[in-house]
Amino acid sequence: MSFKIFSLQLLGKLKPIEKIEQQRAALENDYQEFLRVEKSDELAEFLKLEEWINSAGFKKQKTETEALQFKGSTESKQLEEFAKLKKAKHLKKYFALVDSSDLKRFENLKDSDKLKEYDKLTEYIKEGQFQKDKKEIESQVFKGSVEEKHLLEFKRLGKSTGMKAYFELHDSDLLKRHEHFSNSEKLKNFLALKNASELDKQKKAEFKRLKNDSEIKSYFKFEHSKKLKLYRETEGSHELKKYFELKSQIEKKEFKEREVFLKDKKKFEKSEAYKKQQKFKSLAADSDIKFYLKFEKSALYKNYLDVKDSFDLKRFMELKALTTSKEFLERKAYLEDKKKWEKTEAFALQQKYLEMKKQPHLVNYFKYKNSTDFDFFRNWEVAFEDDFSSSELQTEKWSVCSYWAEKTLGSNYSLPGDLQVFSEGENLKTDGKLTVEVRKEKQAGNMWKMTAGFIPAEFDYSSGLVSSGKSFWMEDGIIEAKIKFQPVKEIVSSFFLLGEKNTPRVNLLEMGVKNRLGISGISGSGKVQWEGLDISNLKTGQSYIFTIEKKGSTFAWKINETEVLKMDKSELNTPLHLNASSLVVYDVPGSSLPAHFEIDWVKCYRKK
Repeated sequence: MSFKIFSLQLLGKLKPIEKIEQQRAALENDYQEFLRVEKSDELAEFLKLEEWINSAGFKKQKTETEALQFKGSTESKQLEEFAKLKKAKHLKKYFALVDSSDLKRFENLKDSDKLKEYDKLTEYIKEGQFQKDKKEIESQVFKGSVEEKHLLEFKRLGKSTGMKAYFELHDSDLLKRHEHFSNSEKLKNFLALKNASELDKQKKAEFKRLKNDSEIKSYFKFEHSKKLKLYRETEGSHELKKYFELKSQIEKKEFKEREVFLKDKKKFEKSEAYKKQQKFKSLAADSDIKFYLKFEKSALYKNYLDVKDSFDLKRFMELKALTTSKEFLERKAYLEDKKKWEKTEAFALQQKYLEMKKQPHLVNYFKYKNSTDFDFFRNWEVAFEDDFSSSELQTEKWSVCSYWAEKTLGSNYSLPGDLQVFSEGENLKTDGKLTVEVRKEKQAGNMWKMTAGFIPAEFDYSSGLVSSGKSFWMEDGIIEAKIKFQPVKEIVSSFFLLGEKNTPRVNLLEMGVKNRLGISGISGSGKVQWEGLDISNLKTGQSYIFTIEKKGSTFAWKINETEVLKMDKSELNTPLHLNASSLVVYDVPGSSLPAHFEIDWVKCYRKK
């Protein structure tokens, strides 16, 4: 976190970008207007009038002018026109309503939350979405549903003889005793004696005795029983596994809640659609809403709308202000006087001169004539710019492959540690701004490895880049870009300048893993070296104008026209080109995807 950026923000030294753009646009407009006025016939006429008005001939003509009468003058006609408009019915109705409590109530309701909700619900109810939602809710019944099928299947499985045998014997004492006896010495001895020689009378006698043993008899009786056979067939079977899967599913809270919902005969009355319908009915009966709808259709209000921006009203207000003004009254009195100067052509020219003198574009012309405000426009020219207003990227300005990649492989490649592949423009969008989009998707590409060179690889993410390497390089000048500061900590999004080599590079902005600006390079040991300024204090989601001014080997960085960093790098006293890209260096959470690096515009200036 940078104390410098923090203090600049705290002290209000970083001007709002809206104010900067407004001031720039206003100054640019003033400059263009200045150039137009400078060459205009209007200015020539004004200067000629000014010379004449200040001449002795004008003064002489003024003293010799005869008097004129007020009757029939422009001023008398204006008074007549104003009197006629004052009697007009549509204007009378307008003024009767304009300050009324009904209009104030209507205007207050126009932007009210209540009316907005009513309009929204009206659209919902009357455009068909309500009926669609109602039909959808009422169509959800238990009979024939997946839930009913699961319950029936569960009951069917539970009634099978094998399943009954399984649950009767599973973990039972009978089965445990049987399995225990199967490993007993008595049973092993019996089975061994069963195969004894006929000549061994002693063993034969022992076998006969054991054959009649109750435990032996019980063991073989159970061993050959149908119940145990069914148990063993069921144990580990698909049906048993399916039974427990269904049991787990139907015992879940969600399943039971879904079953209750499907069986609920009043599910619609509990739905959001029903609530909206009731709210709509309530609002439709509301006194404010009824007043608003009635007033909106009234003849008085329609007349108000017709008159509000009409020529008659504008003319009425102009004439009211004009005929009650000090100048008009003085002019009227003057014309009624025996002095006739006020109605001469010379007087009209004098008035014209005075009016022209008040014209904003002429006032601005003389305001700027001897100022330094336009020095930037006079000394600098646009060398390169793009506001990305085209529906597609302008390929005559930008390449979607880096300058270095085109010189080596002929297409984009990734470096070790990069998790993304650079597409051939598919991740770039333009329509009023440039968006570099990072998406999670399997993509094949090439990766550079020191020992192996370029090798095929598969990547989990795709991204994009732009480069002016084939179209525009700048040795000295100003590079500016309006960029949205919206870092994603697993992604490195940067706008940077490069020379013929891939390093060092001048970073107009880098954000994501780290938020900074400055110069980066690679040391002899292969480590990244960075000199610059941390800008993590900038407000996320807000756009800023980032600027670099290059003079030889000296670089100065500005944010919203305020200088924040200055450095000197002799090895960068060379032409540089523009680049912008997003690198994925860590796995990005799904909630952060797709990630966007947004650039509103780019402008580069050089000395004329």
